[in-house]
Amino acid sequence: MLNIFPADMTLKLQRFALLPLLGVLSMPAQALDLTWSGFGTVGFAQSDKSYKYQRFIDDRGTFKRDTIFGGQLDARLSPHWSATVQAKLAPSDHSDTEWQTSLAWAFLSWRPSDDWLIRAGKIRLPLMLNTENNDVGATFDFARLPQEVYSISPLTDLVGLGVSKTWFGESMDWIAEAYAGKVETNWRYYGREMTPFQGAPGSWFFPYNVKSAGLVLTARSLDHTFRIGAHRVAVTRDGAKIGQPIVKNSSGIYQFGSGGDDKLIIPLFTAGASIQLPADIRLIGEYAWIKVDSSTSEGLDRWGAYLALSKRIGDWTPYVYYAKAKSRDSALSKYQAINGNVVPLPYAASQKFFADIIVPYDQSTVALGATYRLTPSALLKAEWSQADTGVASSLVDAPSGGDSANRQINVFSLSYNFTF
Repeated sequence: MLNIFPADMTLKLQRFALLPLLGVLSMPAQALDLTWSGFGTVGFAQSDKSYKYQRFIDDRGTFKRDTIFGGQLDARLSPHWSATVQAKLAPSDHSDTEWQTSLAWAFLSWRPSDDWLIRAGKIRLPLMLNTENNDVGATFDFARLPQEVYSISPLTDLVGLGVSKTWFGESMDWIAEAYAGKVETNWRYYGREMTPFQGAPGSWFFPYNVKSAGLVLTARSLDHTFRIGAHRVAVTRDGAKIGQPIVKNSSGIYQFGSGGDDKLIIPLFTAGASIQLPADIRLIGEYAWIKVDSSTSEGLDRWGAYLALSKRIGDWTPYVYYAKAKSRDSALSKYQAINGNVVPLPYAASQKFFADIIVPYDQSTVALGATYRLTPSALLKAEWSQADTGVASSLVDAPSGGDSANRQINVFSLSYNFTF
């Protein structure tokens, strides 16, 4: 299984991430050049199904899926040194019912020259094209970023070091970024019949310790952006094995077997391009592939991709995209074998539980939407999307007595996005 860091991260990491802020506050006020900014999204989403999709969306409608508020303080300490702190309010990453405030960024930057940048503290990772700004809805046109791709890595921030080098060209700049760090994070699971801790269906979260390092190369001009990255993620869990095997016993019932791993090494590959075409048409495509050698959550071993077209027409930007995510065939076959296992009634719920923790993905989405720019810093967005599942999709909280296979979910979204 896999997880992401809760708001109550360890005290040691909190102190380390706050070092840039503490250093800024200790300086004389006259030595600082302070800049405040903020951002937010007030978003409503509703589907045509009674069960949850993407944690919160159902036919009753919700503001929790997309709503977020944040504030940022940038302090220029000298021509070469600066500090950044960003806090945000959003739905909890370790509970489906709570909201949480968290420290998203807290880092110190050193720019010894125009072509070098070094950051230390809690930093955002250079993964997908919009990972670094995925909380700021006013910076992209989609009502929400395609989850077939953007859910492939639960890790977006870590406490560590990032170094980038830029080569300036006449028409294109090249940027190489290397980073390394660690964080405690949470991964969400959903059991349609039971959880490990109670008889009732529901979600649960496991914390994991994650160390990640990567190298990313970006080519950027005024009109185009290209990015490719390779990342190595090491995952452990305090006092527990991960990837514990699921085996079939002599009675034909699936259960946990002995063994498991103390650590999982997970490679992640990312690629993306944003290309300006004639007639103010923009083509965006992204691809991500992650390899998870876990006997339990092997459905996380998957690829995701999307292709989008948008056109700027005055203050309007209509768009369309198609996205798909798919676990490897062996994981989907394992899910089907466990999910369809016929056992005596007292064991039926446990078989659905073991199928659910495979965490399978086999889903595609088509979306049509439009963005209207009220001001240079405020956008209205409206979108219709239709998700279609194949064997199963862990983005769907399947109803009790059923599963997530062969589902068609229509989602209607409306949001107001702003920066200041």
